Amino acid sequence: MAGASAPTIPSLKQTFLSTQTTLLAQPLAPSRSWQAANDASDEPLPERVINDALFSLNHSIQQHCRRVYAPQASRNISEQIDDLYTRDAKRRLGLGLDAADGALGKEMDLTDHDTIEGLPETWVSEKETNDHPMEAKLYSDAVRRLSELDEQRQRLRDRVAKLNRLKSVAQPLQTAESGAGVQENLLTRGGPVEKELERMRFLLARVGGRVNALPDSGGSNPQPEEVEVTSTESLMLARKRRIDQFLADEKVFPS
Repeated sequence: MAGASAPTIPSLKQTFLSTQTTLLAQPLAPSRSWQAANDASDEPLPERVINDALFSLNHSIQQHCRRVYAPQASRNISEQIDDLYTRDAKRRLGLGLDAADGALGKEMDLTDHDTIEGLPETWVSEKETNDHPMEAKLYSDAVRRLSELDEQRQRLRDRVAKLNRLKSVAQPLQTAESGAGVQENLLTRGGPVEKELERMRFLLARVGGRVNALPDSGGSNPQPEEVEVTSTESLMLARKRRIDQFLADEKVFPS
């Protein structure tokens, strides 16, 4: 199954906005301290009045959220945020490094090989490095780790490409259920070839016996001659004898 695509800035921002608007649309309820204070008051508010007021307030909140925080509005705001990121990235130089403050562009694709190759090993701003040595060290370690992972990914890609080439070469040698491909090795002990040869041996013996039992056309009183055939060699001798008799027949080849 194919992996899920990387989330975009509009999708991330829209998800965040939807989560926040859902929290704002939650119904309100009096806290325990307020409820205790109301119960201890000399003139407490009736529970029915409180419930009616809360119902009206929560209904107004839900209507307000539906009108103001509609999905279309959230999508529009997320696209505006994405546009701000894009315009900010256009001000960057090269691969997204800002020469003014040494910052990394927000739109940099840190999964791209060329982008990883273009990252400096140390933070470009010497002032920021001196002011924040721990963050500078974390950046250097992150770049080194990212480069190592990129090399591992490249090796895996080369290995996958090599295996795919081997698979394409070996594809014609695979045997499918339909019989396509190279036939499996049949010359095994007790295999189909051995069984078929055993059947053929008995069949040749029976056929050879019947051939030798045919009458001899050379004599006036042909008598069937029974010759036991027990091997392929005896069958070949019997055939040769029948051919010699046929060629010597004067009725077929008169002198």
